[in-house]
Amino acid sequence: MTDLTSELADARNVLLCAPSMTGGEAEACTDLLIPDAPGGSNVLWVTFRGDATDCVDQWFGATDDQPGNAAVIVVGESPGARPDGVTVEHISTPSDLTGLGIAIGELLSQWDGAPVVCFDSLTSMLQYVEVETAYEFLHAITGQLYAADAKAHFHIDPTAHDSKTVDSIASLFDAVVDFGDGEPTIRKRHLLQ
Repeated sequence: MTDLTSELADARNVLLCAPSMTGGEAEACTDLLIPDAPGGSNVLWVTFRGDATDCVDQWFGATDDQPGNAAVIVVGESPGARPDGVTVEHISTPSDLTGLGIAIGELLSQWDGAPVVCFDSLTSMLQYVEVETAYEFLHAITGQLYAADAKAHFHIDPTAHDSKTVDSIASLFDAVVDFGDGEPTIRKRHLLQ
């Protein structure tokens, strides 16, 4: 498999485009989420598809190192169990992007150091809001993530949307990783230094 960590070293916000039945997405997510020296990292999950325990299990399935700070924002479904040492926020209404943005901003502002962020998934979010609303939200959130010096990746299933929607959303990201047949392909926009 392509070494995504080194290929995407200069990308701060990455879009993972993977059909729901394609392999490799989970491994790529973990690779992007867990840095080379994960001990003490600040990690934030935003999930429309899981619960807090699923997120934390992903971390500890790949490393024994404790994160410095860990938080999960569960959107929609019940947040489930609250793992020890993890801040769990719940946004009960999936269309409440204002509340979600505030929760993300508050968590990021509490931490020193560059966080890693997993946002799962834009496809689920787009079931509740229009594309234009999602675009405006993502534009604001990626700005917050840049300001926090975060490394973030966002999941989307490109087969669930028309190409115009995917292209519009993709324009907000430093890099797009497409999972299809075989090796993932990476498209990066030129980043100004």
